[in-house]
Amino acid sequence: MLITLSGTIGSGKTSIANEISKLNFVHISAGEIMRGMAKERNLSLLELSTYAEKNFEIDKEIDKHQKLLVEKEIKKGNNCVVEGRISWFVVKSDIKIFLDAEVDVRTKRVMKREKCSYDNASSGIKNRELSEYKRFKEIYNIDINDLRNYDLCINTSKWDIEGMKKIIFTAIENLKK
Repeated sequence: MLITLSGTIGSGKTSIANEISKLNFVHISAGEIMRGMAKERNLSLLELSTYAEKNFEIDKEIDKHQKLLVEKEIKKGNNCVVEGRISWFVVKSDIKIFLDAEVDVRTKRVMKREKCSYDNASSGIKNRELSEYKRFKEIYNIDINDLRNYDLCINTSKWDIEGMKKIIFTAIENLKK
């Protein structure tokens, strides 16, 4: 089974992907691929996003790497949960899940994760999401915010991780039937 998990920054994609991986799914993260690329280039995520706006090879490299990892795991017979803003577009999946949360909730999550101020987290979210929206529209002509691209959409402001697990695990179990 192949699950794609997309959503807004700070919506809980990594947290829920880690939980899904406990169900014997290999976790593949576009964000981790991008973080690695940023680190290799001695850039922040926002700096790499800004650079990628004019250099589409960055996103294409991330997508290619993600796709190759998925193909490798599927050939081994493994289930995969693929996490990333456009994972639903990059790989064909059995279920496409989108996570979102109120901006204040997402900002507080990013603030905690990145150990930064509320203002820095808020502006980082806004700038990265605008950059990604523009890039993916220009590169692939897709609207990452169009919820019709997804099978299941969850406002993660409403539930803790246990609540999200119940919703998503129920969807996974129903797919298996």
